[in-house]
Amino acid sequence: MNPRIDPSLLAEMRRALLAEFGARTIYRELARRVPDQELSEVLSRFHQDEIEQIERLRALMQSLGATPRLRSRRRAALAWGLAQWARLGGRSLALRMCHDSENTLVRWYWTYANYLIAAGEIEHARTCEALGLLKQRHARTLATWVRQ
Repeated sequence: MNPRIDPSLLAEMRRALLAEFGARTIYRELARRVPDQELSEVLSRFHQDEIEQIERLRALMQSLGATPRLRSRRRAALAWGLAQWARLGGRSLALRMCHDSENTLVRWYWTYANYLIAAGEIEHARTCEALGLLKQRHARTLATWVRQ
């Protein structure tokens, strides 16, 4: 473990990783179920982004001394259930939840980046910034389909 890194940062990153597991599942499931072809393609792309996002976050966590999970069955099951509910008429709320989650993760990743900068871990901070930028891009894209 890196002595300059507080264990609470790694605990927070574990929480972000769980959220990413859920995002990976929900985007895959929603992409299969939405009738809007353009939205389906966007969600499929998001699913691919999430696969890479999870690997980048896991690699970051490992380099900071953590042992990150490979999966979360509970998060996958909850996301799958949300996708099923969306199919039954809750699509708008499901997309809103995805949008809100993306915005939350933006804030988390930028908070991690600020902490890592203060700890002198500039390269790790850049990774967090990149993770946050992807989430920001997802949130902005989802805003197109989310009723304001």
